[in-house]
Amino acid sequence: MLREVVVASAARTPIGTFLGSLKDVTPMHLMYTAAKKAMQNIELKPELVDQVIAGMCYNEGQGGNPARQVQGMLGIPWQPAYAMTLNQACGSSQRAFDIAYQDIMLGRCDVVIAGGMESMSQVPYGLTRGREGYRLGVPDAGIYDILFKDGFICAIEKDHMGGTAENLAEEYKISREEQDELAALSHQRAVAAIKAGRFIDEIAPVEISSKKGTKIVAVDENPRENVDMAAMSRLPPAFRKGGTVTAGNSSSINDGGSAVVLMAADKAKELGIKPLARVLATCSYGVPPRIMGIGPVYAIPKVLRFAGLTQDQIDLWEINEAFAAQFIACNRELKIPMDRCNVNGSGIGLGHPVGATGVRLVVSLIYEMQKRGSRYGVASLCGGGGVATAICIELIK
Repeated sequence: MLREVVVASAARTPIGTFLGSLKDVTPMHLMYTAAKKAMQNIELKPELVDQVIAGMCYNEGQGGNPARQVQGMLGIPWQPAYAMTLNQACGSSQRAFDIAYQDIMLGRCDVVIAGGMESMSQVPYGLTRGREGYRLGVPDAGIYDILFKDGFICAIEKDHMGGTAENLAEEYKISREEQDELAALSHQRAVAAIKAGRFIDEIAPVEISSKKGTKIVAVDENPRENVDMAAMSRLPPAFRKGGTVTAGNSSSINDGGSAVVLMAADKAKELGIKPLARVLATCSYGVPPRIMGIGPVYAIPKVLRFAGLTQDQIDLWEINEAFAAQFIACNRELKIPMDRCNVNGSGIGLGHPVGATGVRLVVSLIYEMQKRGSRYGVASLCGGGGVATAICIELIK
């Protein structure tokens, strides 16, 4: 018999700018910080956790199986608990959520911590021929940026992710003005949410110690107040000559961590824990890599079918803005009212720490649903290579 699965607790770190306040914090510590708060919120003992699953896109130089490192940092016993780190591009942490959900539903686990981590600031450079050695005076040392090779550039299409957004802008005839307006809206919503304190409950502050003392980072760094539309309109195309996708209407490069405690509903009842939400369905869906950003258009109907719901029944949505053109293309098909989607900003305004974003969407969705008294919510995002993910939840009131 399949078991009901609930989100017992959820948290995320603030999102740091590229080479900003979180640049020296390891990705493992970022997820640890989020997971620790999630565990503390429900007074969960480490020995009750069966598994830790983490999504991460850039683990170069961070040691083997970062999720296992997070497990140790949380004090979860090495035996019998276990951990897995996975990479499904931007959907990595939602895939971690998906696997945790299935393991609990099938009775393989009772309690799983699922989430994601990314320090894009700490991604190193690589040397293609370093093991062979170099001759004196060789002009091409084979240095490459791992941020690009293992993420920004599609390994299948050999095009920048921004190029795939240009493909959608062309196919859907999306203007530069539309993209810039959405980007400005994302920043405006994120700034307004911060000022109103809408993220306080979900954020796990990051403590940074140095010779100068201890600094607490508790607020998202990425949102820009008073976005200058005139200045944004002057930004040059970033990915294609004569294109419309710019640095200003694309998601940013960020650092952050996210985590949820997933639990069998009967286990939560046994422990006396009142869950936040019920997991109704999860899914992944593949689309052609050249238009990878359109993935949510297909993942969302799939997850709704699994959940037994229709789009009209969903009260609140989080659909990541990888690029303004990508989001606009998706919503040309989905036609979701903007007053119910990304209400506190998304990837452009808040930022996009790729391995952590998928679960960050779920965390933010749950806390906003609580504030609004919503019943059903969906979080979805596209991913490099064309694999999108989606999660459907029901708030437990």
